[in-house]
Amino acid sequence: MRSVNTASKMGRDIARAIPDPWVDDELLRKHLRRTIGPKINLHRSDEDRSSEAWQAWVAMMAVLAIVAVVVTVLRLLPAGIPDLPDWIETPRVWLATYPPLPFIGVTALLVTLVALLSIGSRSASKRASAKHDRTVAELHDAAFQGALSVLEGRRRNVGMPIEPSRHRTFPPPSARPEGVTPRGAEEVVAQWMRHLGEADAELTSYTGDGGMDVVGQKSFAQVKHFSKAVGVAPIRELAGVAANDRQRRHALFFTSVGYASGAVDFADNAGIALFVYDVENAGLEAMNARAKTLMHNGIS
Repeated sequence: MRSVNTASKMGRDIARAIPDPWVDDELLRKHLRRTIGPKINLHRSDEDRSSEAWQAWVAMMAVLAIVAVVVTVLRLLPAGIPDLPDWIETPRVWLATYPPLPFIGVTALLVTLVALLSIGSRSASKRASAKHDRTVAELHDAAFQGALSVLEGRRRNVGMPIEPSRHRTFPPPSARPEGVTPRGAEEVVAQWMRHLGEADAELTSYTGDGGMDVVGQKSFAQVKHFSKAVGVAPIRELAGVAANDRQRRHALFFTSVGYASGAVDFADNAGIALFVYDVENAGLEAMNARAKTLMHNGIS
């Protein structure tokens, strides 16, 4: 695997098999790296070929330098050393007929060339390694983006259920098997908001609420006790209210059924958290990333 398109496809395939569509981004990245890492098989880049060429030059010059050092040492050996084997003494005698300076100069030049080429080789190797790391990072990122595209689609249909915490200041609402009225739904939402950290959550009046059904110091919410999925229009209205909110509070939307895909897209762009509440079973689900963040971290 060496192309970003293939990596993206692999990421999408992996995401379809992940049980939890709300898996943490960092855990998702680690899972993708473990899965696709062994399958990455890159072509040799120009930087790789350059590094290999530098290494070949270093090897060739190193061999020549070693030969030059040996020859120079033989040339500089003094005469009369006892018990030298013939394979050393014979070339020593022959080399002694030539002046030593050329041998020393050639050897020094070759050693210097090896040193300079080694520096160039290390630099080329670093460039090749950096190129490889960048390409691998691009493949991992393509796989991550591909996986997110699938998970975001799954998240639209499956909310992330809340796990009520005993450590929170306010308890979650109790189950109401008999159901509630629209006003009762607003009371349930106010209890959920208090449990999530909005200690001052209170219901507004029936009229003149300005598009807010529950308000607090840090957030406000609109509540729809619908029998069908919420479309774009109510979300757009809440976005307008949020844009004019001088306190810049979190904008939350609660409904009892769910949301149309266009509504989720609009909420994501507008920064509105979408929730689905279940009064019969005292449940709450986050339906987009913004809601998930507030569910994890609390309203603050």
